[in-house]
Amino acid sequence: MSTFNGAYLEEQGIQKNDTINYVPFLILTGVSSSLSLLGSVFIFLSYYKSNERSFNFRLLVFLTIADFFNAFGNLLGVIRYSVVDPVLTNDDNCDSDNLCVSQSFITVFASLASFWWTVFIALNHFLHHGGSRYLEKIPVQVVCHLCGWICPVTIASVSLHYDVLGEGLSASSGPWCWIKDCNLSLSTSSVWMAITGKGWEVTTYCVTFAFYMLLKFQKCRIHKKEKLLSKSNSSSSYQSISSEDANRYSINQENHEEEEFGLLWIFLYMYLTRLWGTVRYFIFVGHEGSNYKPFFDKADDGLMYLQSIGDSAQAFVNFLGFVVWPKLKRKQQYNCDTTTINLL
Repeated sequence: MSTFNGAYLEEQGIQKNDTINYVPFLILTGVSSSLSLLGSVFIFLSYYKSNERSFNFRLLVFLTIADFFNAFGNLLGVIRYSVVDPVLTNDDNCDSDNLCVSQSFITVFASLASFWWTVFIALNHFLHHGGSRYLEKIPVQVVCHLCGWICPVTIASVSLHYDVLGEGLSASSGPWCWIKDCNLSLSTSSVWMAITGKGWEVTTYCVTFAFYMLLKFQKCRIHKKEKLLSKSNSSSSYQSISSEDANRYSINQENHEEEEFGLLWIFLYMYLTRLWGTVRYFIFVGHEGSNYKPFFDKADDGLMYLQSIGDSAQAFVNFLGFVVWPKLKRKQQYNCDTTTINLL
């Protein structure tokens, strides 16, 4: 199931006879999207019922809103293909219907918003580990909302204005609409794919990776200074580190496990769910309009299975990581404490 750029192939006179069987991809995307919608609802309910609505939790809700609409858009794609025809060929008419364009607009907006709020959450976890609450300031929150919502809807609106949203025969995407690969040149479609998603996605990969590495570096520095404090018995060596630093390190010692887990989860959440589509995008860009080599053709098939699951599963993954896992951990800690008390 190779995906080809229609305009380029027509220019070269190459026959488009590939058949794309969407049935397995529709099933995977439908199940994944449905789980994410349920996961989103549970996150909203958890926030509503929570006695301590922390700023971290609030940021997670904003991210979940974006992921909810992304899963909803992908589910619309499943419904569209199921109603129209679960088997498409590259000879089919690539004209995009209103549902296809609307679904593409929703997923472009939601994906971009998800990238922004992922970066904000990663930044907030990193700052919290250093004892900073900078993102909680009202002016900074306003800037976050402007970037997190206005920028994505602007890019989606510009794409709609230039009529590039629509049917793409799953070039770099799953069984849903995105960029009109059929009616655009390879270079044009790949640029619009970067503008409406992949460029921002790769940037998010780099930013979250940088935050994670900086956090590890900070942890090493804190560990060394805490070791110095513990070994220091003389007043001269102890005074080499200020009391303010000592207090900060004490706070970090209490909270760094939670913050590091949150940043690590975001790091894995991005890579494990979105990486497959990114690899397919680079395969699409690198084939220069010709047929894929057999190896890349098979790789693209396998990656599309993973992308159909991952691109729609983000809200469900966050539900497991930020709601289910902490509750299980607290329950385990409670059981351990109870056992210790009984032994005493």
